[in-house]
Amino acid sequence: MKLVGIINEPPFDPISWSGSARYFFSALERQGVLAGALDVDMSKNMDRVFRALNFRPNIAAWREHYHLDPRRFRWLSRLAAERIRAVPGAGGVLQIGAWYSVAERLDMPCFSYHDGNLALRLRSGHIGLPADSAPVRRALEWERSTYARLTGMFAMSEWLARSFVRDFGVPESRVHAVGAGLNFDDIPPIIPDREYPPRFLMVGKDFERKGGPVLLRAFATVRRQVPRAELVLIGPELSNLPDGVHCLGFLSKKDPGQLAKLTQAYATAGVYVLPSLYEPFGISLLEAMANSLPCIAANHCAMPEIIAHGRTGLVVTPGDADALAAAMIELASQPAMAAEFGRAGRERLLERYTWSAVAARIASITAAHA
Repeated sequence: MKLVGIINEPPFDPISWSGSARYFFSALERQGVLAGALDVDMSKNMDRVFRALNFRPNIAAWREHYHLDPRRFRWLSRLAAERIRAVPGAGGVLQIGAWYSVAERLDMPCFSYHDGNLALRLRSGHIGLPADSAPVRRALEWERSTYARLTGMFAMSEWLARSFVRDFGVPESRVHAVGAGLNFDDIPPIIPDREYPPRFLMVGKDFERKGGPVLLRAFATVRRQVPRAELVLIGPELSNLPDGVHCLGFLSKKDPGQLAKLTQAYATAGVYVLPSLYEPFGISLLEAMANSLPCIAANHCAMPEIIAHGRTGLVVTPGDADALAAAMIELASQPAMAAEFGRAGRERLLERYTWSAVAARIASITAAHA
């Protein structure tokens, strides 16, 4: 079955969907199951209309009302259905997320691929509206009705797959955890005789949600016990940082110079840290594993599926700065352990987390509905 992919961004742009879209659709293309991939978003004028309809004096509330508005989703769904009908050889649809509900408009199998959902976001508390507010209730009902019409759903993690069944009533037989892959063109080469200095790295633009403040508190403890320790932050724009902390800001993979800085940061780090308070998946953990880095992550969401505790890294209680500091000190003081975790993490990545493997799983499942 040839699938038409749809997303609300340019599907092959290096920064679409946090960098995952291009690798995901390219892998499906190589697998021979992609009839085409469409950027289905509304015109700037229509977007202004929906922004005006959702206007609130508070910017955060305005943003939430806009992003949760089912009226916008219905408009996008009509637009998507029209464009899909024009694709030669289209036998099915594979949409990213829940912004579209094309199954009721098209006589073909419709699938979806997800890194999260609204129910999990509500449970995490990382939303700017009350959970029982009317916009949230309407958005939840939109997701529920959308999922009910889909032929099948693909989730990046088992954690997410369970939520679709538990929170939205999707039958287990229609939900498949297929994983995710590495957003690099090539697997970084193994660095011979690599050293594992007490240099910690975190990559993530949303500093608060990624647990950045918790990490800074933990690093203060680490620095007192390991004076040579350093912490490198990529993504946020921060200043007036304590000794030993370096912030490189946002580095775009589209810019060769900035990509080189990102590559160098991974190559010279000793430990990767991602203490997120909420993390739909954690693609940066895969990037770290590809670079043979041991990882420290929070023990919730999908992260403990990715990091095998005691084998490829350590997982700690989310929000616990003391536990995080202890894990950082443990790996900083035992470079041989860090090296072994890094080697095992790279092997785990190559076995489980590649876009080719994801595409092959999706192709196998969708073939049954051809």
